[in-house]
Amino acid sequence: MPNRVLIVEDDDVLRWLMTEALMHLGYEATGCISADAALLKLNVNDSFDLVITDVVMPGQCDGIGLAKTLWSMRPELPVIIVSGNTVLPPGFLPANARFIAKPCTLEALSRTIVELLPVN
Repeated sequence: MPNRVLIVEDDDVLRWLMTEALMHLGYEATGCISADAALLKLNVNDSFDLVITDVVMPGQCDGIGLAKTLWSMRPELPVIIVSGNTVLPPGFLPANARFIAKPCTLEALSRTIVELLPVN
């Protein structure tokens, strides 16, 4: 069974592109339009193996808030934070998290996912 990845991105085109790219790489990908929607989906179905989140999104919670909530609920869950306009301070991310600057290549995304997920 392929690893399940939750993609949290408010831009419809980027969310679709990431979903398609991950499915092409052999992952089961599900998209959410906001961190709020992602938290609802994770409360209903906690079987995701990885979360990829943008930082700036509409709603009560941004991507950093989502990541912090996830780390408190499921500290083992790997998280990739992507952003075109955010800089994270050194030491901010736990060992099972990564930051990727937008725009990113499929190769960079794939390499980062492989770093964080065990091989099935």
